[in-house]
Amino acid sequence: MKLALNSLLLFMLLITPINVSGQSSLRRAISQFERGEYYEALQYYQTLMDSDFEFTVEDRIRIAHCYYELNNIDDAFTAFMDLEADGHLSGYDLFVYASATHRFGFYDGAIELYQRARPQNPGLQAQIDELISSCEWALENDDYLTNVRVNPSAINTYGQSFGIQFYGNGVVYSSASTTASDRAKDKQGLSFLSLYYSDVVDYNIANTRLFSRNLVFPYHVGAIAFTSDYSMMYYTRIVRIRGGGDRIKIFSVQYDGKDWVNEKEVPFNSEEFDNAYPTVSADDKYLYFSSNRPGGYGKNDVWRVERKPNRTYGTPSNLGPRVNTFGNERYPFISKDNILYFASDGHQGFGGLDLFRAEYQNGIWGNVQNMMQPFNSAKDDFGYVINPTDPTMGFISTNRQGDGSEDVIFYVQYLEEEETVEPEPEPEPEPLVISEPVVEQATARPEPIVEVPVERPAPLVAEPVVIEPVAEEPKVDLAIFPSSFGGVVTSTFNGTVINGAGVTLADAFSGAVIGRASSGSNGRFSIAIPDTYRKEGQEFEISLVKEEFNSRKISANIMELNEVAAGSLTMTPIFKQAELNELSGISIPYRAEQITAEGFVILDRVAAYLLSNPNVVIKLNGHTEARGDRLGNLDVSQRMAQKAESYLLTKGVPSDNIIPRGYGERYIMNKCRRGKLCNEEEHLANRRIEVVVWRFLQ
Repeated sequence: MKLALNSLLLFMLLITPINVSGQSSLRRAISQFERGEYYEALQYYQTLMDSDFEFTVEDRIRIAHCYYELNNIDDAFTAFMDLEADGHLSGYDLFVYASATHRFGFYDGAIELYQRARPQNPGLQAQIDELISSCEWALENDDYLTNVRVNPSAINTYGQSFGIQFYGNGVVYSSASTTASDRAKDKQGLSFLSLYYSDVVDYNIANTRLFSRNLVFPYHVGAIAFTSDYSMMYYTRIVRIRGGGDRIKIFSVQYDGKDWVNEKEVPFNSEEFDNAYPTVSADDKYLYFSSNRPGGYGKNDVWRVERKPNRTYGTPSNLGPRVNTFGNERYPFISKDNILYFASDGHQGFGGLDLFRAEYQNGIWGNVQNMMQPFNSAKDDFGYVINPTDPTMGFISTNRQGDGSEDVIFYVQYLEEEETVEPEPEPEPEPLVISEPVVEQATARPEPIVEVPVERPAPLVAEPVVIEPVAEEPKVDLAIFPSSFGGVVTSTFNGTVINGAGVTLADAFSGAVIGRASSGSNGRFSIAIPDTYRKEGQEFEISLVKEEFNSRKISANIMELNEVAAGSLTMTPIFKQAELNELSGISIPYRAEQITAEGFVILDRVAAYLLSNPNVVIKLNGHTEARGDRLGNLDVSQRMAQKAESYLLTKGVPSDNIIPRGYGERYIMNKCRRGKLCNEEEHLANRRIEVVVWRFLQ
């Protein structure tokens, strides 16, 4: 008995330090996790894993979140999958698992998980809808571009590398130094990045070296951009702010012929938000960057600011909701032909950050297109740049290798298609050569052409002068002049008639009032014209006045009155401030891919709301019934959403305030899902365009 007791005591002495040590590490792990220090938390958890510590469900969930936040998607997916198999995931945790599955490239599984997570996360439902749509898009667009080659470059000599830019005969990029100590790491455990330069010859690098000793800091430096003459460089660097914490800021430096000097913060930096990833337009007029500053549409948006002399700048402006989303838009790049390339996790893509391109049309950035595979993958793909001297060559930054937690640089090469490319250049020079003499001949002929009519005016004018009095004699007959002026007053906004509009007809020369009238319930009015004003050359001024409408004046001669009455008697309403969220729950019906008359009445309400609330951005969510082809339904829903958008644009609503999106048969509002018996009326009830107040502009 004594021997057994002694053995037990010995066992307790041996095991107790381990347990005490384990509980201490666990408390530290939880504390670091709650502060958002995921790398430090994971280090403590890893120590416990190595000692076979028995974790609770809550700690297993924290570990999975650590993997996810550190962008280790492979381990995050596995950890969440194990938790789900044990029935431990719900709410926000289920949403993150869906996101990890999405970024893992398992799109079917992600859709199922998003759908399960949607009712459990009411504040994220609109975002989840976008992510489901993105997964469906990825399943439908799994083809690779055949004329593009994307392969790892040899630039990754120092481990993690990203943010590449062409510079002379080489490239400059951010990379971790091999000499960095274990302590010289950020909160994610990554070595601090500095700027390096490499010569590039046919995608191979040589002579890698530190770019500038003046730009070495105890924090990350990267995401650089040069002006067209390489006299100024912009870059992003981490800055420690007062009170603790870090902030990402943009700096500029100048080249003095030897090195980069005179570092200066851009004036629109702040300690309240981040500015990062600068790029300069080809004409050096604008600086584009990514920021989570107030007034955006989501987490990080693409902004631009005008560059002025002496390193001064205008006011930053957002590129709008066609480019920016609820998610992150980062790493903008402007090509020589003014195409915007950027990375986003909010647009439809393959998962994580995808590369997109956008065009500047009619004063707005739009026509956003996914650059497809192999530019993009299920992991993060970002930082696309194009060689300014060879547009068929470029580089992208990506973490598609390994577990996705480390960024590397891939080269991009556009391949020539011999059968289609070779014949095209041949005919193009020929018309250009031919056009030159054509233009010259055309410009040489005006003199003889002009000389011909110079001699003819005298007889041409002289002959009708004699005839003109004969032609005017019938005009003395008052019957050819209108005896009254009347018509229908309507609204420019929705075409409805206006009751009680005051109409005044006056002599344009003397200002004398000829007559007044008020439009009736049918919008009609009539004013008699005295015979004294029924004569050739008589000019009138027509005034329209109505409370809550903008007053209007129209000038017309007597022969134009009928034309004015036929279509020009319109007034524009004055929109007053509408109640916030007035649009909640509004649905616009359509039938046979045509918006109904009732639907147009509702759209007029929507237009009035947006015109009176210009800070509001809405989504037009198109829906169909659950019959026919699923993909066909998705197309129909998108077209109907765009038709509603087009109508709002005709009413003067800015395009930046509207986002059309089709969802097909995903959200049936009644029992009429596939396989359910429903009458025609019940099916048709699902053909609708829902209006959702989406964002607010500052």
